[in-house]
Amino acid sequence: MQVITVTDDGTLRIEFTADEAKQLREDVEANWTQASSAGKELVRYIDTLYGEQRPRHHRPTFPGGGF
Repeated sequence: MQVITVTDDGTLRIEFTADEAKQLREDVEANWTQASSAGKELVRYIDTLYGEQRPRHHRPTFPGGGF
């Protein structure tokens, strides 16, 4: 179940279950050539969270992604 929260300062927080995150990742991966840069960044982020290493993906550039 997705939980979406918008704070007073306009920050958007979206929470996904592990299964939802996996499905999103698979959907973007299936259409990689047409995926937006934001979609590709989401895949990189999910890969980082789950320890996935894919040769064609670069390290994520999202805030805090430099670890």
